Amino acid sequence: MPRGLPTTIALCCFEATARHMSVTQAAEELSLTQSAVSRQIRKLEASLGCQLFRRVKQRLVLTESGRCYAQDIAPLLERLAIVTREVRRDYAKPLQVGAEPSFTTRWLLPRMEAFADSYPGFDIEYFGDLDQLYVTQEGFDIGILYGQGRWSGFVTQLLLPCELVAVCTPSLREHHGVITHPRQLQDYPLLCHVPKASPVHLSSTYLWFHAAGLSDEEVAALPGQRFEHFQFVLDAALHGMGAAVLPRYFVAHELAQGRLAEVSQTPLICGAYYLAIRHTCIGDSRVQAFVDWLMQIADEPVEEERQEVEKDPTG
Repeated sequence: MPRGLPTTIALCCFEATARHMSVTQAAEELSLTQSAVSRQIRKLEASLGCQLFRRVKQRLVLTESGRCYAQDIAPLLERLAIVTREVRRDYAKPLQVGAEPSFTTRWLLPRMEAFADSYPGFDIEYFGDLDQLYVTQEGFDIGILYGQGRWSGFVTQLLLPCELVAVCTPSLREHHGVITHPRQLQDYPLLCHVPKASPVHLSSTYLWFHAAGLSDEEVAALPGQRFEHFQFVLDAALHGMGAAVLPRYFVAHELAQGRLAEVSQTPLICGAYYLAIRHTCIGDSRVQAFVDWLMQIADEPVEEERQEVEKDPTG
């Protein structure tokens, strides 16, 4: 910042006094005492090296320097007030972020404490309805969406690839053995992910077996327990009920702890999670701050994950 500039409060005291030609009225407008306003004006005159007011028969009169200075700074202060109000208005409304509930719970929220430390007072409203995210695509400024990164009305940035892993309890894997081909997961009791009223590509079970060469009909006819949400699938897997296909981010903690083990020698890389920024939000300072932060930390593990890896470097 350039040195030698007057303080904003000094300029405001001078401008208000020059406009009202009254220290008393300026003090009332600024919610200051008369002595405080007078003191700020004296400091301003001292820093400028010239007199801005003089008294003529108990009345304030602007000097020529004061008149010119008041004319020049008035629009600058007004512009400063306008942009300040705009920023406050922007930050008064929560940033609306849409993401799948599983992604929000397991990936996004554990990282939000660090974001809150860097951006105090930055409010976010979370949306997790799958129909709202992938069908109507309404109600959010930024979406963290799974797919190929092509959505009308949005500018997209790759956040992280989607890696699906087949998992079960270590005892179940010991009983059934490690599979060498994705189709062989059918040899396990299956825990199928079947989200309701959402695109079929959001089913981790469908993605795994479709990549293995099964038709849509064959995937639909797979035996096993069926669950709508990743969390239910995970809970069933932890109870030893069968093998499940889940995103690695969703089971990273359980794998690191040894509560779950990978069934397949090879994970499935399919699609990715993208930041989808609504066209109308491009240029919003809050949106850009959130996007920049997410891109910066996308590849970093949260503290809990880091500690687990340090305990077991092979995890």
